[in-house]
Amino acid sequence: MNKNVIGADHEFHDESFAQGWADRFVPTPERISLFNLILSEIQCTVKTDSCVVELGIGPGYLANHILSAMPNINYIGIDFSQPMLAIASKRLRQYSKRLALVWADLIHDNWQSNFNQPIHAVISTWALHDLGTQGNIFTVYDKSYQALTEGGIFLNGDFIKPDKTNHAFEGGRFETGKHIEMLNKIGFINPTCIELFEIEKNNPTPAQNYACLKAIKFVLVAKQAIHI
Repeated sequence: MNKNVIGADHEFHDESFAQGWADRFVPTPERISLFNLILSEIQCTVKTDSCVVELGIGPGYLANHILSAMPNINYIGIDFSQPMLAIASKRLRQYSKRLALVWADLIHDNWQSNFNQPIHAVISTWALHDLGTQGNIFTVYDKSYQALTEGGIFLNGDFIKPDKTNHAFEGGRFETGKHIEMLNKIGFINPTCIELFEIEKNNPTPAQNYACLKAIKFVLVAKQAIHI
């Protein structure tokens, strides 16, 4: 990768790389703030016995945060890295009765059609930017919309390109306005950026500049007959 571009190469199919990444990136207080925001949004939107899907579960840090705080939800974690799924399985073993781990390619597999229960929330953190292009992220946003039940919530906490920066960023990191435009085009209601984290425009590192995007799937209201 061009070292002048803000971003990073990952080898998540390699067991030692995946374990080293998980060991290095234990959530910081700033990242825990994002976890708490996602948790709060889920708690305010879905019922206590709902089903949550996480895209790119990685080592299971967010899943542990959500599952420990919401003891009645079911949780499905999807990842394309088998080593990461193994790490997550070990971390989350106490929640095994409420947890399913799925090995899938978010772009090419039909994961959105393979659930046997309604999906009330689709969430992700620091994962979708690794899909590399806006087109690939649009595909996953569309699949997320398909997966959700009506009124379901979509939350993506991910790296972005901050507005008014002169630095070049990898293809999966782009402005929040473009994310919102894509979510609108798919059909989500009032997509918005609800918070920005660790914004650094002048001397950014690959670990800075992330946002939490929120959108709701359209609720179809049944028409009522009017009797005169």
